[in-house]
Amino acid sequence: MINRILSLLLIGLLLLPIGCRRQSAPQTGTTKSSSETRYPNLKTQADELNQVTLKGDDARAADLTYPKLIEVMGGREQYIDNLKTVRDEMQSEKFSVLSATVGDPTDIVEVENQIYAIVPVTMRMKVPEGILVGRSSMIGVSNDGGKNWTFVTANRDQLKGETLKILFPAAADKLRIPEPTEPVLERQTPTP
Repeated sequence: MINRILSLLLIGLLLLPIGCRRQSAPQTGTTKSSSETRYPNLKTQADELNQVTLKGDDARAADLTYPKLIEVMGGREQYIDNLKTVRDEMQSEKFSVLSATVGDPTDIVEVENQIYAIVPVTMRMKVPEGILVGRSSMIGVSNDGGKNWTFVTANRDQLKGETLKILFPAAADKLRIPEPTEPVLERQTPTP
């Protein structure tokens, strides 16, 4: 059963760019990170993607998804159908997203008038066995100097070799995608 949960979580992380709301981290001061100062829309738009995905606004989620990913997956309608299918499957398995924390963007690179940023994410999901915590990243891409961003989940196992080159031909060798971590079952729920 845990293998099934892990599989659905990874599929969810790939197709649902992060289907939940961002939890605000406690702030100890008012200092912004350098990425927030340079690209203030990056985290804001990552949060927007989270919120619209949670609400089931698949059309807006597709708007905020990296266009090449949508193209590779068979076009906008197919991508939207995939979002719904994954969401329905997660619900049928009694999974629900509790929270996601979008971290400060890292590894920002500019290649051929595009900006790429790695955005770390921690997701907490309620599953029948307890609370599953998974860590992943998104790749944010901007074509207009950081005003607008689109995203794709940066799972190193899924975005390797040719897949990475297909999605990001000019930047594939410059993107430092973090090593994947296995989701951890945080606590068990009591069994009846």
